[in-house]
Amino acid sequence: MPRDPLRYPKLRMPLSAEMEVMHTGEGTPVSALVLRCPLGISPAPLILVPQTAPILQSFNGELSLDEVYERLPKGLFSKDVVGELASLLDQHFLLDTPRYHAARREMFDGFRALTVREPALAGLSYPATPVELSALLQGYKPKGEYIAPEKGSLCTLVSPHIDYRRGGKAYGAAYQAIAAEEHDLYLVIGTSHQYSDKMFHLTEKDFASPLGTARCDREFVRAIASRYGTERSFADEFLHRQEHSLELQIPFFQHFSRSHTAPIVPILVGSFYRSMVDDKLPDEYPEYNDFVAALHEELEKRRSYQRVCIIAGVDMAHVGQNFGDEERLTPARLTVVKQRDDEYLNALIQGDKRALYTHITEDLDERRICGYPTMYLILDLLERLDISYHARLFTYDQAVDMERDLAVSFAAMGFYEKLGENTPLV
Repeated sequence: MPRDPLRYPKLRMPLSAEMEVMHTGEGTPVSALVLRCPLGISPAPLILVPQTAPILQSFNGELSLDEVYERLPKGLFSKDVVGELASLLDQHFLLDTPRYHAARREMFDGFRALTVREPALAGLSYPATPVELSALLQGYKPKGEYIAPEKGSLCTLVSPHIDYRRGGKAYGAAYQAIAAEEHDLYLVIGTSHQYSDKMFHLTEKDFASPLGTARCDREFVRAIASRYGTERSFADEFLHRQEHSLELQIPFFQHFSRSHTAPIVPILVGSFYRSMVDDKLPDEYPEYNDFVAALHEELEKRRSYQRVCIIAGVDMAHVGQNFGDEERLTPARLTVVKQRDDEYLNALIQGDKRALYTHITEDLDERRICGYPTMYLILDLLERLDISYHARLFTYDQAVDMERDLAVSFAAMGFYEKLGENTPLV
């Protein structure tokens, strides 16, 4: 007989749990344990006192409420509190219970039925009205005239996916380049921040923003899916619903691009962790090669009659105790991060995917480069398409918060194809 999930509570995954400093307005900041659902099934964060951490750690599905209580330090909480916490978590869809799974199925099915992916961050991370959003984006445009190395040669744009408040200038530095070009199709490729056992996630949905709707090239998406396999192409399509790495590109693309009505192909790239642990190049996995071969084949066909540009929504290092480091950030540590980031960027500039892989694996991705899988894929694509390019680094920056002990680094870049007499424009 199956166990009662409320008597034997188990935290479900994915789930984000972070210690944060809360400012209550009463003077002294207090620490809190904040639980969030990355999928958006639980609509609001659950804020708990830090002392509940040992209880949460014991909610593994193997221990009963009574056994959890017996393991706690004496006098920390009453037995009733342990049960009430389990009920509270279930109310917020944070436990692995039938109630959570029913809500998850309903949300997954509802998202799959949509033809438009609505913005998840409008009104939260950026203004929800067109006038306010346009004014904000225009304010990030760099001063001075932008000069393209060779008109019609931009083949890849690298932009951050950090929030606009911290990364706005880097977004502006990237998208000034796209304003000087015209393209017929944009592949928008970003990091999937949520766990999946799949490497790649497609969707046929258009992407809406306060500035309008970016139309998806469904024919392109279906061509990839037919070669790669429809089931695995869309198995975790739901991850697109809350993912910010693509969403944050859309308003800048719509505001700055001369070809903002051109269709997009949205692609999310998952983790390459297995590759790092197994000490194998991603190319050595059939799942990876199947996808890249399908993407390469369709891109090669499209490039014969369309000007195609790839947009990468990627950040770089994530360091500090907030991300799991043991030691607090120091200026010296940030200098080392900058030095290592320069090595990473140099691998991109050289177009060397093997050097990129070696850079990540030699320290087991100590800096947590969340954009590495996307950039590896892009370097591989450019290599397979036999595109010779030169890269321009527009800007590099670190967003540092010493109070929360975290830093995120990011860059803006443009890859420009070296055009020859017989080279198609991209």
